[in-house]
Amino acid sequence: MKPHLLATAVCAVITAYSPLSFAQSQPTDDKRDVETLDKITVTGSLIPQVQVETATPITSITSQDIQRQGFKDVYEVLRSQPLATGAVQDSQFSGGFTASAKPISLLGLDPGFTLVLIDGRPMADYPLLYNGQSNFVDLASIPTAMVERIDIAPGNQSSIYGSSAIAGVVNIILKKKIDGTEMSFRIGSYDGGGGNNQRFQLTSGHSWDKLDVTWGLQLSNQDPIYGLNRKDFDSTNDNPDADARYGSRTFVHNSSSGAYIDPGADACAPLAGLFGGTTIYDTRPGRGNYCGSRYEPGYSSILNKERSASGYANLNYAFNDSTDLYATLLVNRTKNESNSGSRFWQPSLDTSGYIFNNLTGDLESYQRIFSPEETGDLNFNNERQTADSYNIALGIKGAVGQSNWDYNAYYARSEYHIDSRQWWPLKDKMEDFFREHFLGPQLGEYYGYPIYEPNDAGFYQALTPEQYRSFQGEIRTKSKTWTQNVNLQFTNTSLFTLPAGDVGFAGVLQAGQQSWSNPTDTRVVSDQFWGLSGTQGKGKRDNWAAAVELRVPIFSKLTASLSGRYDDYKNDGGGSDSRATYKAALEFRPIDSLLFRGNYATAFKSPDMAYVFAGDSGFYTFVPDYYRCATEQPGVPISQCTLNDEQVRGSRSGNGDLKSITAKSWGGGVVWSPNNSFTISADYYRIKIDNKVADLDLDLLLRNEAACRQGQLDASSPTCIDALARIGRAGPNAPQPNQIDTVAVNPINVAKEDVSGITANLDYRWATDNWGSFMVGARYNVTLKHESQQYPEDPVIDLLRNPYYSSEFKNIFSGTLGWQMGDLTTTLYGIRYGRTPNFAAQDTTEGYAADDAGKVKAWTTFNLTLDYAVTDDVSLSVTANNLTNERPPRDRTYTSYPYYNIFNYNGYGRSYMLEMNWRFGRAQ
Repeated sequence: MKPHLLATAVCAVITAYSPLSFAQSQPTDDKRDVETLDKITVTGSLIPQVQVETATPITSITSQDIQRQGFKDVYEVLRSQPLATGAVQDSQFSGGFTASAKPISLLGLDPGFTLVLIDGRPMADYPLLYNGQSNFVDLASIPTAMVERIDIAPGNQSSIYGSSAIAGVVNIILKKKIDGTEMSFRIGSYDGGGGNNQRFQLTSGHSWDKLDVTWGLQLSNQDPIYGLNRKDFDSTNDNPDADARYGSRTFVHNSSSGAYIDPGADACAPLAGLFGGTTIYDTRPGRGNYCGSRYEPGYSSILNKERSASGYANLNYAFNDSTDLYATLLVNRTKNESNSGSRFWQPSLDTSGYIFNNLTGDLESYQRIFSPEETGDLNFNNERQTADSYNIALGIKGAVGQSNWDYNAYYARSEYHIDSRQWWPLKDKMEDFFREHFLGPQLGEYYGYPIYEPNDAGFYQALTPEQYRSFQGEIRTKSKTWTQNVNLQFTNTSLFTLPAGDVGFAGVLQAGQQSWSNPTDTRVVSDQFWGLSGTQGKGKRDNWAAAVELRVPIFSKLTASLSGRYDDYKNDGGGSDSRATYKAALEFRPIDSLLFRGNYATAFKSPDMAYVFAGDSGFYTFVPDYYRCATEQPGVPISQCTLNDEQVRGSRSGNGDLKSITAKSWGGGVVWSPNNSFTISADYYRIKIDNKVADLDLDLLLRNEAACRQGQLDASSPTCIDALARIGRAGPNAPQPNQIDTVAVNPINVAKEDVSGITANLDYRWATDNWGSFMVGARYNVTLKHESQQYPEDPVIDLLRNPYYSSEFKNIFSGTLGWQMGDLTTTLYGIRYGRTPNFAAQDTTEGYAADDAGKVKAWTTFNLTLDYAVTDDVSLSVTANNLTNERPPRDRTYTSYPYYNIFNYNGYGRSYMLEMNWRFGRAQ
């Protein structure tokens, strides 16, 4: 089958950002170029072919793109792609379970629904759990110095790659051949302060007769950014709600009604030096006076302190003319520190901080937030993580005799370790301390509430660092995941010949294992630390798979691709699941430069190891009591309800009976490349997911429970029966009637999800005689529909319009404008995140979010990079990220610190990077 102009054009566009691409200013003879094309293996297929654009739309980002578009790391690359529409928890969410990890959400789906590969081989999951629930792949461990390109194939890819490829596949291709040695050093900083960073990269390659060696080293350093470093959210004075501009309650004394018991200004005066001298006698409207700091929230980090070292080696030995031995090793060590903010104390966790004050005859509560002056060091409370990971592959590949058959047999293993350390107050020691210095001995109980005769003068006193550290304990947890497999692959690009051309074939046999171990400090799980619990669990499973793929030319202009795969999983200790998936696709080329394509596929995701093997775990959290707010304080917005921050203890465990999540998808599109300088494409996709596994959402359960109790939902519906069983409350005659006691969440197979959209791409390059060479690139994704349903009888939730359930972007557009003239290359990269629903629907007492809230305006940022070739071997580049210093779009209804949606936007502000590159030892 004769190669087409389309393949040549797309190959040229893929290198559009490379230095050489700008130099190719003269027209070329298309026929001559096409005839020199080699067959290659593209992401989304196992059969080598000359067509780069196939029935599966692929987005490719080259190493030149990464450098010239101003990206700091692989995470920024992928998070900035229009396909990454979903909100995620990254380092800005320092209070989460995975504050040092960097996940992505393709097409608005769960991070675990994206399969991340290195050179087509799966990476191990991150050992800690996303949102305390599920497994995912961390992108922080991949060094940019070793990346050749990144391919993204959206939609179902399980028939080729197996489990998890529902949202799509990210395939990170590492460098296999480098001519000479390349060294670079980069320094960077931020306008607002903090975040200073440095990076050193060294890569090299050499050939000795039959042996090719490529290796690399990357060292990185990044300082933290705290909320205090950003004037837009350094204090509660930045709250968009003027009525909420009061300080954190660093010293507060409550009555049973929720009103504050006034300490008087004299009690606060000795505390004025805490939190950098910002503690004052403050007032909260409707509640009363207290001692607080408006700058306390800014003492948490939004960008982690990070030190990392990565190494890479790739060896290829030509054993003979038809056989190669190869080995690849990628190792990484990263040390992270994140600060989730100040620790605090209340007298009794079991009674939500309330005690019976024998001196007043009333139920009362105290709250105490500890300042950096008391801990002795702003960073004392930091969570410190050391993450070690490696990916290794050993294999042999070649041709089978003189036939058309090629084979590739390899063993691959990926492993990820995390050693986590953190200081946290021990419950018994801290209770003993405050009994000694403030509460006095317990005098009994009143309806379960401990009775004390507190000395308020002892409450309004600062601690010394020695006192604070006297009730601390160090939590240390070592977690680990690994995945390994043996893989045998055969390909034949000419299995047999039809009138329209050769039939291609690929077959795969695979056997492997996965392991997850997240033991957690036993004192955490047994509630020995104050107000803290955690996840735990471990397990192992075996899997095997077989897959085949055919590429069949039906006639000269129409080609079909068919693939099928069978996967089988067996859990250690019992439980199994198997799944068959397939994909059928068509490519129609009426002329060489035009491609119409369509595909239909099924996919699956085996249940996360954590969903299956999680042990009995507890957790403490603060929740709004929607039911009591609605019934006891009707008409009061939930943000102002005195019961909107109730502490509860929850429980969670795994479910060994879970089955695989299943999905089906279909799509189609068109690609047009009239010449080797211009390509435009558009594709439609739709993915329907069944049997989705997820922990029941606690906040949603509380909203549902409130609606059920008030008759807004049918009390006999499955949703109400389930919610009422999971939320435990005190009786109506208790001292705090109907107070929430316990909550329980568990993973189940029940939910459905449906997402569809359109992607479009454009690349165009042209050269002039006097003004240099230009290039334009554009990427666009619009989500047409994204809906979910928890139970079959429940209403369908519109995730694009209901801000409680999702804050994903409906549309994202990115564009690149490049110009090269002489030794100067300039690249401007911009990305526009479309409007999202605002947070107004959260401010309701009805227990349900509105179906159509107001909108937050679009957010557009630009990166500008100037690269100057000082000599043939030395270049300098300057990059300004977020060139116009755009802060996250202001949402006047988002009244929670830091007053913007940290899962959608970042508050880092403008940054600058200066980089020097030096190349030497290249072949002449």
